[in-house]
Amino acid sequence: MTWLGVLLAFLVAAAGPLQARTAACEAPSELTAASDTFPNAARALKDGRPLLILVIGSGSSTVGGTSAPANLYPARLQMELRARLPSADITVTVRGGRGLLASDMLAQLDEALATLRPTIVVWQTGTVDAVRGIDPDTFLAVLAAGVAKTEAAKIDLVLMDMQFSRAGRAAMNLGPYRDAMKTIAATSAHTTFFPRYELMRYWAEAGRIDVERAPRAEWAAVADRLHACLAEVLAETIAEGIALSR
Repeated sequence: MTWLGVLLAFLVAAAGPLQARTAACEAPSELTAASDTFPNAARALKDGRPLLILVIGSGSSTVGGTSAPANLYPARLQMELRARLPSADITVTVRGGRGLLASDMLAQLDEALATLRPTIVVWQTGTVDAVRGIDPDTFLAVLAAGVAKTEAAKIDLVLMDMQFSRAGRAAMNLGPYRDAMKTIAATSAHTTFFPRYELMRYWAEAGRIDVERAPRAEWAAVADRLHACLAEVLAETIAEGIALSR
């Protein structure tokens, strides 16, 4: 292991109380495994540069139904990453809004790459394209264009799929869009797929976090727990992935 690997492994382990994953957030290893797809973030840490994480998404990243904006997963992601990488200067910024197609987000990505120069982009997409019946091949082509742009800019990319919903699963075929995200991530050495859908399904079926079936009075609190767990697992994926990318 190089000195950078030792350093990053130490930083990942040095988080304190927030480092241990809470019981509610536990999930099978195949849903939480990190990979060495963060070479640019690892290089930024080696050079002492700040980590700017850009989240581009739709409603759940910008409104989300939680009790407060600070409980949305992007804000909690910043807190979790700072706990896992305490010597790093980390900022999470959000772009997006309700009802955006992947193609709309691609235009936002263009603007952000030119102005923000993020180290990591978390691209949450797929739901609106599925609802509107966008051709899966068109969706795949948009993702491929985004991957090409981030690769050219030396930016690491996380593709996050849609939320799990029993009603949504019954109403539309999400499989082709999720498959497109997995496929495009598998072709890029700096892109990882974050399986939000399967994580949420696991937590719901295990009776840990089930927003869809929560009593109305408890809905915001359960949504808070969901966002907290998503942030926790995503931060762990990123921090461990950086360490693996030494």
